[in-house]
Amino acid sequence: MTYEPKLRRSSGVSLSGITRPSAPKTVGAMGIAAAMMFLAGCSTVPEEGIVVEGADGENYVVPEGAERPTYTSKEDCLADVNEQIQLLVQQGEQVEGDAESLCESSSSYGTHYSSALWLGPMLFASSRWNSTRVSSWAPVTSGGFAAPGSAAHSDVAQKAPAGATVGSRAPLKNGFGSTGKSGFGSTVKGKSGGGGSSTGG
Repeated sequence: MTYEPKLRRSSGVSLSGITRPSAPKTVGAMGIAAAMMFLAGCSTVPEEGIVVEGADGENYVVPEGAERPTYTSKEDCLADVNEQIQLLVQQGEQVEGDAESLCESSSSYGTHYSSALWLGPMLFASSRWNSTRVSSWAPVTSGGFAAPGSAAHSDVAQKAPAGATVGSRAPLKNGFGSTGKSGFGSTVKGKSGGGGSSTGG
């Protein structure tokens, strides 16, 4: 994994004109998936997920309901993800990652998506953003993420523990993320690894 966000949280945020509830403040930078989850009004993160095989042949633990925005062109993906990052920054969030690393061609995933599509970052369930550029929202399934070199999933998925089988449930370290330090962990005041929710909201 090359993209390991940490968390920071500010209160009183809004997304595309929709006021969202505030959540506990955190410290450091967070990835776009975590930021969008908070803006969607979720104050807790999943403690476990489903073991799913990535396009790189490795098994990952992915929160239930994870999905990705799809686009008809690279330009739409880059513009939209950049816009979402800027909205987060304007609301006082410190976001790690950029559109170039979070957008990727569907050609890396065989027949999982239309060959003409571009894909945005993997997001937690119930944390979609409002955008006319998004063609659809695609559920994350086996082989539909984690192409070699991809960073679009690393804010949400993590490597599955040894011996875990596809389809089984497994814990997400410290709530979510690719390592113990990229989720909530010790960065959230008063919490240690999510808030007991398995749905992300």
